[in-house]
Amino acid sequence: MNTPAGPSLVGLTVDDRYDITQRIAHGGMATVYRAVDTRLDREVALKILRPNMAEDPAVIERFEAEAKNTAKINHPHVINIYDQGLGSVGDGKVAFLAMEFIEGHTLREVMRAAGAMSVEDTWNIALPIVRGVAAAHRVGLIHRDIKPENVLVSHDGDIKVADFGLARAASNHTGTGMALMGTVSYMSPELVTGEQADERSDVYALGILIFELLTGQRPFKGDSAVSIAVQHTNSRVPAPSTVIPGISAAVDDIVLHMTEPSPEDRPADASEVLILIQHLLENPATAEQLAEQSDPHSAATQVYNAQSTKAYDPDATVAFNTFEDESRPGHEADPAPPQQPNVSILPPAVTAEATPMSHIDHYQRPQTESAVSQQPRDFSNKKPHEPVRELAPIKVSRAAINTLLIIMAAAATILLGHWAGSALMSWLFG
Repeated sequence: MNTPAGPSLVGLTVDDRYDITQRIAHGGMATVYRAVDTRLDREVALKILRPNMAEDPAVIERFEAEAKNTAKINHPHVINIYDQGLGSVGDGKVAFLAMEFIEGHTLREVMRAAGAMSVEDTWNIALPIVRGVAAAHRVGLIHRDIKPENVLVSHDGDIKVADFGLARAASNHTGTGMALMGTVSYMSPELVTGEQADERSDVYALGILIFELLTGQRPFKGDSAVSIAVQHTNSRVPAPSTVIPGISAAVDDIVLHMTEPSPEDRPADASEVLILIQHLLENPATAEQLAEQSDPHSAATQVYNAQSTKAYDPDATVAFNTFEDESRPGHEADPAPPQQPNVSILPPAVTAEATPMSHIDHYQRPQTESAVSQQPRDFSNKKPHEPVRELAPIKVSRAAINTLLIIMAAAATILLGHWAGSALMSWLFG
């Protein structure tokens, strides 16, 4: 049977080892089959690249490299990789990836059935995902395609992140509408604009995923992938509480921090996200109190306002009175700079690093006087140093000398024998 992913391989054997028994899913890049590893007698999930992808040497090279990196993760919340290569099937060859088989559903199917989830259920699902991505980040691997379709949930409740092996290879082949449509809802602004992806791009996608778990919907909607991509670059992800009232400010704060438009404002990687979530769960009252100091519904949380997104014009003329003395009568003081978004959920362990001096806000800084008096110190009443007293002279008596000589004679008697001692005594005392 022909499908968009190519002809079905059910009933065939790949690489003289994997007997394909069922087709599980197919997408723009590959088809996933259920198969039996005849050498080890276990079930595996076999991912087969589409024929047009397998013909691209660059895709094959990246496919192999990413599969090797994924095998290094070895984490309970990441799909295990068993084998990868080019294997014969029928009269041809296919590029395949053999991985752990999970009996269950994708997170997308779970979310469709559940709709909006409680905060507790959201963390029960999100924490294993964040831990799995954090393990990948620790070995230098970036997923770049985090979405519910790439998270598997077993019938026993195990949650595992999948498709690390194809994430990098897919970056050169996202031109098809359906493939891009399924991914663009979780794309960070830098990925949309073609900039270099890093761990913070995964953090952004995780933030969108958590938003969707909490609200049952994605933050941006549109009739096309392009319209959604534009919203990622021009708009700010709203606070979840604007969709589902009652969500705490602390939870809003984490989602807003993870989905900051600028990568520099997000957590550095998934490990830092894990710290934030664990801090919230362990100290809910403190986290809530800190988060309420910044209102996510106010205009201050909007990073991109009309002024900040205004195009820079190098030929624009600046009025001369811009730099005139502000103390002059009739001069209007420049308005205070807009307040920057303040993510206050960060625990002390994350915010312990001192702020660089160049980043200190000098606007309307109150002048404070030192409480320490600068008067010169007075040493006139200092107690003078007393000289060391002279020791009294020691008077040596004849009795003391005789006592010393007797002790010396006794010692000589012991050391030199009786004869030497007697001779010495006779010489001393006649």
